[in-house]
Amino acid sequence: MYKNPMERSEYRSLSSSSDDTSSNVEKMDENWRWSSFPDEQGRYGFKRQVCTLQQTSIVYGETSGRLEVASNGIGATLSFVFMLKGAVDLIDTKNRKIQNIAAGSATSVFDRPGVKAKLYSGSSWVSYLVPVPTLREHFERLMRRPYFQELAFSPLHDFRTGSASALYQTLCYVSEDIAAATNSGRDVLAGVYERLLLAKLFMTKPDNVNALSNQSSRRISPRYLQSAEAFMRENIHNSITLDEIAAAAGCSSRALQRMFKEYRDTSPMHILCEYRLSAAHDAIVSGSARNVTDLAMHLQFSNPGRFSSLYRNAYGMSPSAMMRFHEKSA
Repeated sequence: MYKNPMERSEYRSLSSSSDDTSSNVEKMDENWRWSSFPDEQGRYGFKRQVCTLQQTSIVYGETSGRLEVASNGIGATLSFVFMLKGAVDLIDTKNRKIQNIAAGSATSVFDRPGVKAKLYSGSSWVSYLVPVPTLREHFERLMRRPYFQELAFSPLHDFRTGSASALYQTLCYVSEDIAAATNSGRDVLAGVYERLLLAKLFMTKPDNVNALSNQSSRRISPRYLQSAEAFMRENIHNSITLDEIAAAAGCSSRALQRMFKEYRDTSPMHILCEYRLSAAHDAIVSGSARNVTDLAMHLQFSNPGRFSSLYRNAYGMSPSAMMRFHEKSA
């Protein structure tokens, strides 16, 4: 475990380090503070190569001295990190957790308040950086429904096997192919490869794989259920009851609840809430929503505080924070 580096007189910020080979440090790391510390021989050293796709990036990094990265807590990005050499301590000061990721292991890191990463001397890594809204958007496309599962990935103690191996190998191949591509073909490849990488990332979560398997093994949804869902989508801005949904579907309320339990693993009103939260997210991302209270009322959430809580649980950020994020991105 490292001692407090701020007590060391050798402390300096990487923003002035000539060893950082990335040409867009400020753009890539506006949500993180990178700081370099010397090794036992007094050597500073940090190199990084960035392969930018469309909305995501692949980063290769290595350090000779020690490196500390701290989140400023204003971003919304997931970094899926593969440690090739050395090790990193991930510190969550808010939850008082310390996780050591050694060579051969992989894990996910979110840039939220209180998160720090301390890399040992002689470490090297590959990371895949994905904005959280982009990650959730692509996961929803794959699931064909609002995606409200936890986005955090369980640590992998050997990324050379299983689904994570496919993701790692694809990252390496993509960065090499993009580097070799002509300027005219690079944008096309970047879009295709980004969708492939996000699909590979999706498959590294066992609960995602199980959910897809359950969907494919089920029978075709009854027309009553399909009619109910169509009615809910058409009325996300209107106040509707369970009885009205059942009447639109052409069955009893009790029968409708049984169908949703069997085919959707939840209740009709929960699905309606998912549709409304998804509509709220679309409005925020598109820039058409500017006020949380008005948005909540427009989507039939009578309590704006309750709406904010549900939205945060679903998308990892409060609606007001998501609005600020997209205003900044725009």
